[in-house]
Amino acid sequence: MSDFPTGKKHVSYSEVRCWKECPYRHKLQHIDKIDKFEPSPYLDFGTNVHEGCESFLNTGDIPKDKLLQNIKDAWEKNGFDNPDWVKVQPGWYKYHPVGEWCQWASNMWDDVPQFLDKTFPGWEPVRAEEELYEFIEAKDLNFKGFIDAIIKVPRKNGTYKYWILDWKTAKSYGWDRRKKQDFLTQAQIILYKDFWSRKNGIPLKDVGCGFILLKRGGKPGNTCEFFPISAGPKTIAKSRKMVDSMISAVRKGFYVKNRNSCTYCDYHQTEHCT
Repeated sequence: MSDFPTGKKHVSYSEVRCWKECPYRHKLQHIDKIDKFEPSPYLDFGTNVHEGCESFLNTGDIPKDKLLQNIKDAWEKNGFDNPDWVKVQPGWYKYHPVGEWCQWASNMWDDVPQFLDKTFPGWEPVRAEEELYEFIEAKDLNFKGFIDAIIKVPRKNGTYKYWILDWKTAKSYGWDRRKKQDFLTQAQIILYKDFWSRKNGIPLKDVGCGFILLKRGGKPGNTCEFFPISAGPKTIAKSRKMVDSMISAVRKGFYVKNRNSCTYCDYHQTEHCT
């Protein structure tokens, strides 16, 4: 397997997306290894919500007390409730005390079991957090990813339809129209379906995919929304082409700046990218 400029033998969807949004940002983050990570309440909240959902699929139980304490500990450690920390956040950030975040998480976990039963009648868990590490022969590189949830739903003819699902925490109203139509967002689950189907030898027609939105601030009983994604031959081919293009461009050293992607970039107006 040939060397890749990142030093890894694989690419992930998040890396492909980073490159698609701004090749120069990808270079700074994944090749130059310039770490601009900052603690985020959204990240800590999302991590623990995902862990609860994973536990439910694996065991049928959610260790609420432990996970809620994890959230509280993260807030204490990083000062997310500290007025001084809140004061320096971007203008779009809206402060909520840790108690609200914990209530949101608890509401989500309460809703997930019934939501799955209603949306996927008779569903059975297949696996949570399944790793993909699939070889892309034409590019001599692997594609790496982790699928949040795989379930199967019985059909009337005695067969099953499999569902590749990804948990996404979202605002109280879910995703807006622009987000739902964004191909970069859809490409993640499309690629996961494609590679998982090939890995397990299951025909694409027997595999569905989509996102389950977990809404922060959603009312109890209405915190979950299923957003299915159509992943047919055309969208799969488009997603594969994006991955191939990324690999080729990075190997050739093409690191063009996309100045339309600066607003939320951690490197914007730093010494790394003026």
